[in-house]
Amino acid sequence: MPDLSVELAGVKLKNPLMVAAGTPTINSKAMIKCIKYGAAAVVSKTITYAKLHRLQPRPRFYVVHPESVDSGFYSLYSVELMSELPPEEAVEDLSIAVKYARRYDAIVVASIAGRSMDEWVKLSSTVEDAGVSMIELNLSCPHVEAEEGSLMGKIAGSDPYIVGKIVSTVKSTVEVPIAVKLTPHGADPLAVALAADKAGADIVVATARFQGLVVDIDSMRPVVWGGLGGYGGPWMSPISCSWVYRIVKSGVRACVVGSGGIAGYEDILRFLMLGCRSVQICTAIIMHGFQFIARTLKALDNWLADRGFSSVNDVVGVALPNIVSFEELDRVSVYKSGIDRGKCISCMRCSRSCFYEAIKIMDGEVTVDQELCTGCGLCASICPSKAITLRRIG
Repeated sequence: MPDLSVELAGVKLKNPLMVAAGTPTINSKAMIKCIKYGAAAVVSKTITYAKLHRLQPRPRFYVVHPESVDSGFYSLYSVELMSELPPEEAVEDLSIAVKYARRYDAIVVASIAGRSMDEWVKLSSTVEDAGVSMIELNLSCPHVEAEEGSLMGKIAGSDPYIVGKIVSTVKSTVEVPIAVKLTPHGADPLAVALAADKAGADIVVATARFQGLVVDIDSMRPVVWGGLGGYGGPWMSPISCSWVYRIVKSGVRACVVGSGGIAGYEDILRFLMLGCRSVQICTAIIMHGFQFIARTLKALDNWLADRGFSSVNDVVGVALPNIVSFEELDRVSVYKSGIDRGKCISCMRCSRSCFYEAIKIMDGEVTVDQELCTGCGLCASICPSKAITLRRIG
């Protein structure tokens, strides 16, 4: 069977799947479940001294398009906050997870969020004493406003200078590797990643969720809890992949971990192929349960074995040479669409979406006017019966 082990900032992981900080890692009991189902690493729910961010609103979850959970077109909208445990209790709980993880060849990563430099230092040294293998600086959420603390959450994580100061301070405090969770909301993840890397971060995680607001048109109020919340789902994966590509391409020394929208083994492979060493998953586990971890790892293993790969490391970065720059885009080749009438169901979706008026009914059959077709490819992509193919003719 293929070797799924990877190395992340000098730490060996038995596979590339990490469970991100969130509900699936709410306490040691939940973290142990993740480990039992095969996760190589668990990132604790973020530990903080900020009492307001430890008090969970009720209710706090809302799934947009729940009927599409299995097909991957849903969004998880929530206002899930940080660990409810005070730091002292959270560290004791971490110690339990650490002891269990060692028995299963897994590691525990502590996620922390300070409001001041003193808190960042105190939290980092405290969680290191619990025996964690890494520390993740949560500089992506909560989506706090400036007056709530300039060194916390998205506000701090949006400023490369502040990120650099926090990273360098924590690095000088502890011995274990330091990861930085990047925000994609109102920030330039590349600029922040570069600042974190320069300051000595060992790992950058790209990226966390966005902030959203969902309004119910009947009540004319925001849904459920009535305010802003985190917003993410499988639709995020291409966005996160684009930031991963930019960060890897920049040549950062830090290892890059993919995160945001991972809904299956295919997404794991996409991030790895762009140069990531591992990935973090949260939302998919919330939606499908802890079993998702084992299912996904098995599918990843099968994919590698079917294609003759002996190690998951064989696919790391393989897509990078195939990415075309804007200047290199093919503006010369000629493509035309063709219809397989045996597969065509005459739904006319292609015709409605063809703004070049190249698809029409002729003699009772759907046909493509080759003179008008520009080879844009939309019809082939949108056809529900895969009756349309795009062919290069010049």
